[in-house]
Parts: sequence; C-alpha cells; structure tokens
Amino acid sequence: MKSPHSRLSKSGLLLLCLLSPWSGVAAELPLNPAASPQFTPAANEEVRKAAAAFTGRGVQRDNTPPTPPKEAISTFTMRDGYAIDLMAAEPDVMQPLYMSWDSRGRMWVVEYLQYQFPAGLKVISYDQHLRAQFDKIPEPPPRGVRGADRITVFEDQTGQGTFTQHRTVLDGLNMVTSALKGAGGIWVLNPPYLLFYPDANDDDRPDGDPQVMLSGFGMEDTHSLANSLRWGPDGWLYGANGSTTTGNVSSAVTKNVRFQGQHIWRFHPQTKVFELYAEGGGNTFSTEIDSLGRFFSGTNASQRGMHYDQGMSGVKGFGKHGPPLNPYAFGYFDHIETKSDGKRFSQAFAIYEGGRMPELQDRFIAANSLHNMCYVSRRIPATSTFSAEDEPELLRSSDRWFRPVDLKVGPDGCLYLADWYDTRLSHVNPVDDWSKADGRIYRVRPKNAEVGLKPFNLHTDPVASLIENLSHPNKWFRLQSALELSWRSEKGSLPVLESLVRKPENPHAIDALFALHMLGGLDETLSTEWLQHPNPFIRRWVVRCIGDSGAASPQLTAALTQLASDEMHPEVRTQLLCSAKRLPAESAIPILRIMMQREADLADQRLPLLLWWAIETRAESEREAALGLFESQGAWQSKLARKYGAQLLAKRYAMAG
Repeated sequence: MKSPHSRLSKSGLLLLCLLSPWSGVAAELPLNPAASPQFTPAANEEVRKAAAAFTGRGVQRDNTPPTPPKEAISTFTMRDGYAIDLMAAEPDVMQPLYMSWDSRGRMWVVEYLQYQFPAGLKVISYDQHLRAQFDKIPEPPPRGVRGADRITVFEDQTGQGTFTQHRTVLDGLNMVTSALKGAGGIWVLNPPYLLFYPDANDDDRPDGDPQVMLSGFGMEDTHSLANSLRWGPDGWLYGANGSTTTGNVSSAVTKNVRFQGQHIWRFHPQTKVFELYAEGGGNTFSTEIDSLGRFFSGTNASQRGMHYDQGMSGVKGFGKHGPPLNPYAFGYFDHIETKSDGKRFSQAFAIYEGGRMPELQDRFIAANSLHNMCYVSRRIPATSTFSAEDEPELLRSSDRWFRPVDLKVGPDGCLYLADWYDTRLSHVNPVDDWSKADGRIYRVRPKNAEVGLKPFNLHTDPVASLIENLSHPNKWFRLQSALELSWRSEKGSLPVLESLVRKPENPHAIDALFALHMLGGLDETLSTEWLQHPNPFIRRWVVRCIGDSGAASPQLTAALTQLASDEMHPEVRTQLLCSAKRLPAESAIPILRIMMQREADLADQRLPLLLWWAIETRAESEREAALGLFESQGAWQSKLARKYGAQLLAKRYAMAG
C-alpha cells in the first residue's frame, strides 16, 4: 500500500516513452512518405511543429540492417531445454500487435499498419505530455476514412504445427488494438469504439456492418489506447486502458463513465453493462487472468506487472495521468514487488498455465521489447498479493530489430510472440520512419518435442467433450470450453457441472464453477452451500459472483457474515471486502463490522485499504450506516478500525467540507 504523495505523483514532461503494444503520439499523416510509401500525403502543421521540437529522445531508427526471417532464428539464445520456431513473417504478417485464438484453434492477429497516425484526423494541438487534441471524432467503420489496419487469421489445417493458410478477415480499420472471435461474432477494439461484427454462421464473413457496443475511448496518444481484449471466466469482455488517454465511455445501458489514465475495464455482451474493474498500473497493456480468476497486466516500469483486486486504486503517475478516480482513496496498491535486473519494461505479460512446459508452470512470462528478450519470474504469494523473482530468462536475441510486443499461451501449450520487428522503439518524434512492411510470429516450445494439434472445433463439439475439457491440462482449453457452454446456452449440463464443483478432490472444480455461473446456475442455495466449500478459491469466486450481482438475500448476508468471521485465507478476505463495496448497506455493514476488528489484517498488504474503500463508498450515499460502524466499543478498541476506518472517515468528511 502506498500514499499517493510519492515520487510517482511528481511526473514531469514525457522524456522517454517507448513502444509498447500501443505506441505513437497520434497525428494525421506521416512526415516521411519514402519510408512508408503506402502513406503519402503531407502531415499537418501541428505535427510538423512537434517534429521540429524533437531533441533526440528515445530509441530512434538507425542503420542496423534487418535479419531475413529464415536467418533470424540463429540470433536467439534460448533457455536450456527450449527451442523457437518462426511461424509467420512478412509479407504474410506486418506490424503484428496482438494475438488471440478462436474455438477452432486458429490464431487471429491484429496488424497495426495505421500506426501512429489515425486516418482522417488532424492534430489541433499537443499538450506538454504529447497528448494530441484532434479536429474530430472518427466515425466507426465502414463509415469515415479507411485506415490501413487489418485482422488476419492463421490456420494449421493439417495438425503438423505450421500455418498452412492465412486470410485477412477485416481490413480498412483505423487504430485497431485487439480482436476476439466468440459469442456469435467478432469483437474488435477500434478506439474510440468497441465493435461487434455479427457472424451467426461462423464463416468469418460478417453478416453486416459492425454494431457499436462501446464508444468514448480516448485517442490522445496512440501508444496508450484501450487495448488487450480477453474473455473473463465470468463471460465478461475485459480490456485495459493505457496511461496518457482518457475515457468517457458509453454503451446502450451504461452512460458516460469518465476516467483518465490506466485502468482495467469490462463489458458484458448480454447486459451491455460497462464498468471500470480496477485503476492503476504503468502504461497498462496486456490483460491477463489466471486459472483462479486473478487479474494482472504488464507494465512499463521495472517490475513485472500489476495485480488487480476488484475496485482497487493502483499506482500511476498521478500528475501526468490524472488524479485517482476516487479523491478519497487515501492510498493505492503498487506494482508487484520484483527481484530482477531492474530494467524496464516488461510490457507483454502472461502467466504460463499451458501444462506442456512444467518448468514454466505458474510463472510470469514477460516480454521486454526494449532489451530484445523475455523474462521468466517465479510468482510468490505475499499475504493477499504476490511478489516475483526472476529465474533464468526464456530467450534473448542479438537482433536489434526483435521487438516482442505481445506474448500469449496457445492451445498447444506453447508460447507465442508477436514481433513488431523494427529498430525504432520510440514514438516521441512524430516523423514516420517505422518499418511498416516487417513483422514476425514466433513459437517457443520444449526442445525436441512434437508440435501441432489435431484440428478441432469446440464450437461444434458435443457437450460431453466440452465438459471433459474442463479438466484439460491447458487453461486455454478449460476456459474456451466453459465459454462455449455458455455461448451455446447448454443448460442441460448444469447437473454435471454442479457435481464437479462438489467434488473436493477435483483440482479443476473452479473451472466447472466458471461454466455453471456463466450459464446462470449459481443460485442462492448453491452460493450459500459453497461459501463453506473446502476449496478457498471456490469460496472466493462465489463471493465475487454475489458482489457482481449487487444484492444479497438475508440468507446470503448471514452466510457472508459468518464467512467474514471464520475465513482465514487472505484472498477470500480481500474479495469479501471488494464485494462488500458493491453490496447495499444492509448486506455490507455486518461484514465490515466484523472485518474491521480483525487486527491480524493490519499486517496484510491489501486488506486495510480494501476495508477503507468498502467503508468510504457509502460515506455519503449511506452516511448513517457508515457512521453506525463505530457505535460499538469494540470498534474503538480495534487499531485497524481506528486507523483505516474512523480516522480516514473523519479526514474524508473534513476534505469534503
């Protein structure tokens, strides 16, 4: 826990902003058409002024020659026991930014060719942090000016472990940062919009123009756009927002959610609800959710990333990236404490749970594009959060052009890298001399291992096969199968799923719970029963689901209150406080009254501030209930209640006048 009055609240001018998966300052058009012949018109005057003021900051393009794709493998030094394969290269893939897999095991790749200048927009001005103000808001595709971005699908039709076919599914897009297939169509994050292309027959040919599901993501800095879509185990779509952009996001249901800087956010495809999940981070990109439903991202700092609890306030450069969303947070959570080489930055981030490489299981795998390498870090429990310690690195390339900007675990249990492939790694100079015609996709696998997967299609597999996959050693198969059960509304599977959750010896009971919850089967009776489940992560997820519902019956309130008294696992206790923040006073106050007297929680890295945030959220809207927490003598005898309850509540009321 940290006070917001740290060194990070005193950020100055942008001295060095390096290419992450989302780099650029944003302008209409490039200044160097010869370097990028597909973009020929002249840039506008504001961009020219920015270029004239450039003083050599950042990692600029140089005369280092590129390595031909087939020779590039020889530039890698690999961790013992691992090998790397070139899966795709230019001209088949150029400027790859993001990868995902659909239910047929095909790789979807976003090619960020429009970077860094949004098509059809002109810069009116820049601020001191090189955030651009544009002349207008672009129209969603296919209206407006066509951009150069595209989404390409790569497929292994033979199961031999090589891509035998690739096809561009969507093109003409403008600053696309991610794309996912599922839930009846193709989801495309094309700031300022989240778009949905219906595809009822699953032929990758949209049934019509896209539907605008979300609008209002900021575009002030195209290296900080909304990014990193992924499916959560609750059926929501999750994404990140970078540091130097803002948001005023609306859906058909949720209106004008305003924020500034780094956040994790989510959107529900059925209810159309949008909300901020957590705040904070470096230039937040790469959204990761582990097999137990914990949330993480990479960072542009020297640590390995951020661990997010629901509704938390996290570190960011408050002076530059905006004040905390809650001015009464009175503290924040920092990055994962890391014993490392101290080099920034580990921006592309994954937790290896693919089951194929035991030495990497549960490790943080992080790509550092600045230093042309990938880290492996041990994840170490530290009270209710984690620390990290670097182990021998996964790989390093002597090729200065190697720039891994995305890193994911594939259906085959191997690691995949999207290589931006360019010597230039800075966006602060708006001269467009990026090498737009280059890009590679790599696979990391066990040395001497067989590769490839027999072609499959979870979208058409029988229900029994999907349920069997819930015990698959690769997390990707478990989650994708649970999602397919939900998307297909296979409610007939609920009795089997319930029986799988009830088995205390089942190591994948939580995967069955994810599927059951997405199908609407987690009713009050089961929730009450499973709050006493022997698996703490089952208890934690049930608490999470109750909080997400926004209400708890008297029966559930009594069960949650008893859990607050009895629960010893720190991560269950953190979720109790996160969920209490979302529940009405009649359910939350009994939980808080007990938890603020648990003195042992003072030693936890997160519980004290989570307690305060759960109290603070009702300081005005449920004022009498908040004050009523301190009516008993026990509340005043508790140091935790005094320090993170009464004192901060008094401070908050004083500040609010």
